[in-house]
Amino acid sequence: MTAKLVSTALFLWPMAVFANTAPTPVVVSATMRAGTTLMDVVYRVNDPDDATVKVRALAFIGGTRSFANVIRPMTFKEGTATNVGDAIMSNANHTLTWDVAADWNIDVGQVTFEILCRDGRGLLQFDWVTIPAAGGQPALTISKDAPTSAKVLDALFWQYASGDPGVSLASGVLTGTAASGNFAGVQLANGATPQTYGLPYLCKQMNLDPAASEDVAYASVIARAGLLNTDDWHVVNRPYAGTCIIVGWGDNADGQITIPSGLSGVTAIASGSGFSLALKSNGTVVAWGNYATQIPSGLIGVKAVAAGVSHCLALKTDGTVVGWGSNIYGETTIPTGLTGVTAIVAGFGNSLALKADGTVVGWGSNTAGQMTIPTGLTGVAAIAAGFNYSLALKTNGTVIGWGDNVWGQISIPSNLTGVIAISARGYNKLALKNDGTVVTWGSDLNVPLPLIPIGLSGVTAIAAGGSFIFGLPHCLALKTTGAVVEWGDNSSGQTAVPSGLIGVGSIAAGENFSIALKPKAP
Repeated sequence: MTAKLVSTALFLWPMAVFANTAPTPVVVSATMRAGTTLMDVVYRVNDPDDATVKVRALAFIGGTRSFANVIRPMTFKEGTATNVGDAIMSNANHTLTWDVAADWNIDVGQVTFEILCRDGRGLLQFDWVTIPAAGGQPALTISKDAPTSAKVLDALFWQYASGDPGVSLASGVLTGTAASGNFAGVQLANGATPQTYGLPYLCKQMNLDPAASEDVAYASVIARAGLLNTDDWHVVNRPYAGTCIIVGWGDNADGQITIPSGLSGVTAIASGSGFSLALKSNGTVVAWGNYATQIPSGLIGVKAVAAGVSHCLALKTDGTVVGWGSNIYGETTIPTGLTGVTAIVAGFGNSLALKADGTVVGWGSNTAGQMTIPTGLTGVAAIAAGFNYSLALKTNGTVIGWGDNVWGQISIPSNLTGVIAISARGYNKLALKNDGTVVTWGSDLNVPLPLIPIGLSGVTAIAAGGSFIFGLPHCLALKTTGAVVEWGDNSSGQTAVPSGLIGVGSIAAGENFSIALKPKAP
């Protein structure tokens, strides 16, 4: 076995109140003992203003600095393990004797040995974290710039080298574990690339909170002008309060499950045919995927969103509705004077709104009578729209439908009662009962709808997915445990729930893809 050793420095995150110099780790030498599998490594940490530092060690197969090639040296011989850990003397040489074969189960190859270190300030240079606040909130400090991917990767390597129980490595992918709380089952890094939630995870570990847009605005106007690109991550030196996390799986041809980097503060999600929407706590909307994501400029004060095939709706806090995207059938032409709306849904070329008085208003395509609201319909608690048909859940727990019925989509089972939620997409439709069970009916192009898993219970939310016109449907159910259950078509992996996905608060099903929102950690 041969080894090629190269030293690499991992710098720290100094808070603004510390002006001292960052420590620099150096591998002085690394030699394989002839006839053994032992490697003697001599290193030092140069730091003119810290007597001791914390030290960790990693090795990389083939010299490629990536989670796909990382080895965490665990087997140190001859008592040298005391030279790796906390309170290691700086500005002095230290020797490690590593049994390479014990941690690297191959016969030949090269490794790059790396020493990582930190002092009392943190992990990386903290220039991007603090801006001195001023005015009425002197305790508020906010970063000006997001850290580079290299700095985030450095910090994730430190967490892994430290044996952080919140991370797990498999096949080159670093993932959050149950110990990470809200990040369980979420990718943090893939190979040498940090993923969307890598930095938020580090914020959690360092007890720093991602800044809300209003914080950034405050810092820009009061504390220091010139904050740019407020879509990037900014961090505040206040205790970490949690991060809302969106996880997507299935088809990604239009980028519909490529979650925007740094997306935080999400309270609701929706999915269409090739795009997704997120509603933020500040009343703004974020979209990603295909052309239907062109959000109207200045859209604020939103409290709910809905996604159709190629159009979107937003319900504002004043009870009015805004639409964008395709308007071929008038589906985004909101009826004049429409107010008092409490819920919205977007179907195939049509839209529905539920008003506070329990009545329903529809607009857009009416080719099969799907927008012809039944005369005298009142007492509605929820609405849903599929392909050329509409559904309404009444306050008494029954469901009615109108529009096309060629595949039995509005032939509601006569014994269906106790319903508390409904969902529809294409010919796929679901009803959630107050006993936590799920019911479906009708067929899809004369093909029976996917069978609900035997024994499914304890369900708190449902989502019907699939194509609005053609293609087999898929279904999602959210359980009281925060776990997601799926069934139906899996041709694009849309029912392959990511391993370890827990703590989910809401779900959405699009065309051949699914997304889930994990709420803030307690």
